[in-house]
Amino acid sequence: MGPAYAGNNLVNLVAELERRLTGHSPTRGLRPDLAAMIPAARNYLLVVFDGLGAGQLPHANASAMAEPRRAILEAPFPTTTTVGLSSICTGLTPRQHGVIGYRQWLPDLQKVVSLLRWTDLSGQPVRYDTASFLPAPNLWERLSSRQARGVVVQPGAFFDTLLTRMLYRGAEMRGYFSASEVDPAYLFTRSKRTLAMVYYHAVDVAAHEAGQHSESYRLAMAGADQLWARLAGRLPSDTVMVGTSDHGHCDIPEEGKFILEKTDTEGLRWWGDSRALMLSGPSERIGALAEKTGSRMIAAHVVRTWLGRGRPHPDLEARMPDALLLARDNTGIFPKGMDTRKTGHHGSLTPAESQIPLLVHH
Repeated sequence: MGPAYAGNNLVNLVAELERRLTGHSPTRGLRPDLAAMIPAARNYLLVVFDGLGAGQLPHANASAMAEPRRAILEAPFPTTTTVGLSSICTGLTPRQHGVIGYRQWLPDLQKVVSLLRWTDLSGQPVRYDTASFLPAPNLWERLSSRQARGVVVQPGAFFDTLLTRMLYRGAEMRGYFSASEVDPAYLFTRSKRTLAMVYYHAVDVAAHEAGQHSESYRLAMAGADQLWARLAGRLPSDTVMVGTSDHGHCDIPEEGKFILEKTDTEGLRWWGDSRALMLSGPSERIGALAEKTGSRMIAAHVVRTWLGRGRPHPDLEARMPDALLLARDNTGIFPKGMDTRKTGHHGSLTPAESQIPLLVHH
C-alpha cells in the first residue's frame, strides 16, 4: 500500500536535482524514464505548491500548470507538510530524517508536539533548538560544501519561525509578501550552480479551511497558476523549472468525521492526524477504536516499511507508535482536542493524498 521510494518519490526528485548539481546525493535519483523528462541545466528552480495533488490539476484555474505536467510522483508517508518538507530539505526518507507526522511524539521531551508550529497538544509553545532537529548535513549544507548554492523563497510571514529554522539551516533565504514579487532573475548568479526553491502555500490553506469546491480554493489555484506562468516567462535560459507538491488533499464531509470522546483515548497516547492516527497503548483498545471508526489498524512493523529506505534515524524506534489507524475514504478520526472545523485533510495513502505532480518547464 505504501510508497516504495523506488525512483518515483518526492525524495528521489530532490536527489536527482542534487546529483545533477554536485554529482552526489545520499538517496537514489529518479528512475531513468522520469529523469529523462527533466533536461540537463546549469541551475534548477524547484517550485513546491503545498497541498496540490496530481488529481487537483484538472481544475479550471490551473491551465498553465496542467500543460507542463510530465508524470505523477508519490509523496513520502505520512502525506503531510512537515514530512514532505523535511524530505525535501534533507534529501532523505522519513525513516532517515525521523519526521513521521504533523503531530509527533518526541521521547526526549515526553510530549506530543505539532512540528508545524512547535506547540504541544494544549497549544503551548515548546522550547527546542529546532535548527539541530534534522540530521546534518542537510541538502543546503551539502550543496554549499560542493560549491553550489541553495536558495529558499517563502512567504515573509514564515521567515523567522521555528519551522523555518528547522528546515532551512544553511540556505540563503528570500521572503515575499505577494507571489508577484518572486522573480527568478535575482535567484541565480554566474559564480555558482544553484538550486532555488519557491514555496507557495495558499492552495493548502484554502483546501483545509473551505474545501476544493470553495471560492477561496478557486482563487488559490488561480494564484498558483499565475505564479507558475510568471516564473516560466522570466526563467533564465540556463535554468530548468520543476514543479511538484508535498501531498494532495481530500474533503471530508461532516458526516464522515468520527469525533471521539476523551474516554475513547483514555490510557492511550495519540498523535499524527485525522487521516492517519498514530496510537500507543494496549492493542485491544486500539483495535476497539479501529472497529468503532471503521478504520484499518496497521501494525508498527508495516508502518516502518512505509517510511522508506536507508539507515534509520537514531530516535526512530522511540518515536514510533504501537499501531496506526488509517481512516476510510471520506472519513477522519478526531480525538478530543483535534480541530474538527476544517474541510480538507490529508495524511493517508489514497491517490488524492499521495499522488503529486511532476511539472517541467525549460
